[in-house]
Amino acid sequence: MYGLVNAAVRSLVLESAGDAAWAAVRDRAGAPDEFAPLQAYDDGVTYALVGAAVEVLGLPADQILRTFGRYWVERVATAHYRELMDRAGADFVSFVRHLDALHTRMRSSFPEYRPPSFRVIALEPGLLQVDYYSEREGLLPFVEGLFEGLGRHFGEEVELEHIPDDSHPLPCKRMRLRHRPAA
Repeated sequence: MYGLVNAAVRSLVLESAGDAAWAAVRDRAGAPDEFAPLQAYDDGVTYALVGAAVEVLGLPADQILRTFGRYWVERVATAHYRELMDRAGADFVSFVRHLDALHTRMRSSFPEYRPPSFRVIALEPGLLQVDYYSEREGLLPFVEGLFEGLGRHFGEEVELEHIPDDSHPLPCKRMRLRHRPAA
């Protein structure tokens, strides 16, 4: 993953738990203190940061990843990639439908980028089926947090329902996203 992801993990730990917690996470993960945003790092660095955060913060990995997904949208993407986000969609549904196009645009800036893929089907008004494909294991809670963050960004409440892997024949994680304007 690119350094901007690891730098965002660093920022989240610093903002939520402070300097001492970041130093402990960094040391346990064997990671540098700073990350070059446009440099590609081995995925193992990111996984090690999450594993160390689990130990240091005493929180389960899925909670950390889900929080990081929301943080990514609310603090990183909206601050640093506003133009890309604006081009991807003006509302929650259009944005989610254009996630693959957004990732394609990002590949021009990040040549080693290996993005996930999303197949989106509108089942009925307010209900999307999303098939999430990724070569990386264990990041579904991060994706859940991304959808929740996107919901907040677009003023929508989002509820996720996972569809069991054995109930469909595809090599993906399937979920249904129910969304409605936030109250």
